[in-house]
Amino acid sequence: SLHREINTLPLPPHIKSSLVKAGFVKTTDLDGMKPIALSQETGLTDEQALEVIKAIAPPTNASLKGASALELLQKIQNPIILFNADIDEMLGGGIPIGKMTEFCGVPGIGKTQIGMQAAVDVSMPADFDGADGECIYIDTEGSFVVERAVEIAEGMVRHLTAMTENRSAEEQKIAASITTDYILNSIHYYRVHDYVEQLALGNVLPSLLRDFPRVRLIVVDSVTFHFRHDFEDMSLRTRLLNSFAQNLMSIAESHNLAVVLMNQMTTKVGQGESILVPALGDSWGHNCTNRVILYWKDGARYAHLYKSPTKKQNTVPYFITCDDV
Repeated sequence: SLHREINTLPLPPHIKSSLVKAGFVKTTDLDGMKPIALSQETGLTDEQALEVIKAIAPPTNASLKGASALELLQKIQNPIILFNADIDEMLGGGIPIGKMTEFCGVPGIGKTQIGMQAAVDVSMPADFDGADGECIYIDTEGSFVVERAVEIAEGMVRHLTAMTENRSAEEQKIAASITTDYILNSIHYYRVHDYVEQLALGNVLPSLLRDFPRVRLIVVDSVTFHFRHDFEDMSLRTRLLNSFAQNLMSIAESHNLAVVLMNQMTTKVGQGESILVPALGDSWGHNCTNRVILYWKDGARYAHLYKSPTKKQNTVPYFITCDDV
């Protein structure tokens, strides 16, 4: 601790007096002292003893940690390719690492398909411009179908085999190592049944990421489901959701991974007309770096990039096939 007289600390006078009476004159006299031991020696309460320990602790710079521009550049990794050229190009090469991307749409539009596609594609090797990682998949609706994940994984294996047909033996060997089982083993699946479980899982993500250090993607499908009903107190809902989003954003940045959220649509009634808008309201919309609206038009599916800090608004068609999106 810093070498100071106890009397100069920003503490209430009666606490300083108790410390001095017990023989603690300088901050160095308190080195290594734990709150409980200090409370026993001075007669202070545990809370007051903790206040003393905090007052003599050196200021932490953890929250002020900077980074050089070179370090920021080195953190930029290959985005997660969705193997849909139009959507990938619209997003700037794929789902960006270190950012939060939200896909909003009505039921049946293909949100879960995109989530599962990303979960499979994140294991694409770096040699083929992939993210070369694993995925944590948080399923709130029970819509993750493992047989569908197998189909998408088999599609990626076939794609890699075809891609390396005329490439070097080394590249063919790397492609051959990416089997369906390898891909499925890279997806860590969690089913959450209510909003309390969802928030709790959000809070233990840092320890899960220590267990699975290769994770480059977290999918939440959907972020909305447990928050659309069961809530009388809308301001509490907003606070909980914003806290959940900020936690995910912080994890995306600190662990250099992508977060993909699925959101539903809700009807907003305006002047004489009702329109479909992403659920959870306007304040939620500020949380995500990128926002893509999925919708039907004339029987075809479209993806509209509604919000992005680097790309202009754009709309592209997409299809869902047996192998992929």
